[in-house]
Amino acid sequence: RTEIKIEASSFRPSSATLEIRVPLRTNLELGSVNGQTITVENVEGEIEIESLNGSVTLTNVAGSVLANTQNGPITATLPRVMADKAMAFTSFNGKVDVTMPGSIKANLKMRSDNGDIFTDFDVQLQQAPPGGRTTRSRSGRTQIEVNRSIYGSVNGGGPEIELRSFNGTIYLRKGQ
Repeated sequence: RTEIKIEASSFRPSSATLEIRVPLRTNLELGSVNGQTITVENVEGEIEIESLNGSVTLTNVAGSVLANTQNGPITATLPRVMADKAMAFTSFNGKVDVTMPGSIKANLKMRSDNGDIFTDFDVQLQQAPPGGRTTRSRSGRTQIEVNRSIYGSVNGGGPEIELRSFNGTIYLRKGQ
């Protein structure tokens, strides 16, 4: 296993741009801070992305994806996925727009606090797991945390795919 670490630092937003070419079958762990867009094209493998104040665009990637951004949209197109890997696409302030193969077998966990959820898939809605958590503060108040996620399965279910945005719409599209 070969591991390569590349870092670039700049105090000016959008002043450092890296273009890295890798073999088709490559696992990637990528991160950015303050306005840099992460774009991945034509890669197969396990992809893990963490972005602060930037967008994430994945085009024609295959395998599994864990993508998170705090302030920006996530757009991903996956023509093939790993059948046994959970995936997650989360943005605090931005839309999450993911296209998956029409034949994918998955259990879905979807939530948008301030946006809508749209999908082309025939989702079999499921009961949310028993939830809620109670915590008591120092002042003696009790807080009850409620699970507001939507759960469902497509094509009989499989690994979990989480799609989450606090301030943005979620799109789960059916690809070819």
